Parts: sequence; C-alpha cells; structure tokens
Amino acid sequence: MNETLIFGGSFDPVHNGHVAMLEAAITQLQPTRTLVIPVGNAWQKARMPYAPSRHRIAMLKLALPNTTVDDREVSRGGPTYSVDTVRELKRDFPAEKFIWLLGGDAFAKLDTWQEPVVFSQLVRFAVVRRAGEDITVPRTPVQHSIVDCSPPAISSTKIRALLRTAGESRESVRALVPVAVYDYIQHHQLYL
Repeated sequence: MNETLIFGGSFDPVHNGHVAMLEAAITQLQPTRTLVIPVGNAWQKARMPYAPSRHRIAMLKLALPNTTVDDREVSRGGPTYSVDTVRELKRDFPAEKFIWLLGGDAFAKLDTWQEPVVFSQLVRFAVVRRAGEDITVPRTPVQHSIVDCSPPAISSTKIRALLRTAGESRESVRALVPVAVYDYIQHHQLYL
C-alpha cells in the first residue's frame, strides 16, 4: 500500500523545527513519498504570508532537497482549505493513502478546520508529540498515530521578529534555519 505523508504550513520561513518534525515522521512512519505543501491563503490566519509564495517554495526546496514541494495551494488562489487539497490529491492519486503531519497544538484545534469530519475520513493524522507533551484528541473521530520528536523551540514568528532587527539578533537566525535558507533570506532581504 502506497502512503503519502503530507506536511502543510505557511513555512514563513521554514526553520529547523519544521525539518526536525518532518525527519522524525519520515523515520518513524516510513511513507512511500512525502509532499510538503506551502499554504496559499491560510483562512485561519488574519493575514497573508509575509514572504511571497515563490520565496517560500524556494526556501523549502533548499531546506528539504529530497522532498517534493507541491505548489497546488499557492496556485489555487482564494482561501486555502486542507480538505480541498486532500480531495484534489485523492482525485489525482485514487489508490494512495494519505497521512497528514501536524503538531499537537494544531491537532487539538482540528474541530475548527473546514469540514473536519470529511477531512478526517480522507486522511490519517501523524501528530508530533514534543517531549513531555500530552496530546489532546479532537471531538471529531480521527485515526492518528504519534510521532515522537524534540524539535527546537522556535517559531517562524520569532524568526521574523529577529530578522527585523539589526546586528547580533538578526545574525542569531543563522542557528534557527538551515544554512541555505539563511543565505537565501539574506540575499533576497526577506522579512525586513
């Protein structure tokens, strides 16, 4: 049975925490293939991503060179709903089984997603459990497995804030993202 692991997100920018989560999931679940899908217009966020999609896609390809970056959500336009993405994937790959990778915090809020019952029928969830974290299972009936991981405690929000500063704070981002991503951000002067 072919299984595709899907990792969606803003990746604004992709950082070492994202990389650690994905590597742990691949090691523990051993999917047939992996798709990383950057969001186009995240309907649950009050804003569009800070970096244009072409930059976020380029950074993902630099950070995850052995993974397929799928641009269907950024190409679609309008609000991005994960359930629509999985419907498209099911149409394109009807024999495939799909695993949706997400953090425990997002998993706990699954009931607030667009069509959570339908979404949960289309995928199995792989929930990243950080060390010492309890996983809250949503009310929506789901199939899920746990991926144990200790990603660094960083966020894209924190990284963007550091990049808006000068000197050592901006330089400290070098340790939070893959080196090629840091160089790309510097070269294109992103998040200033």
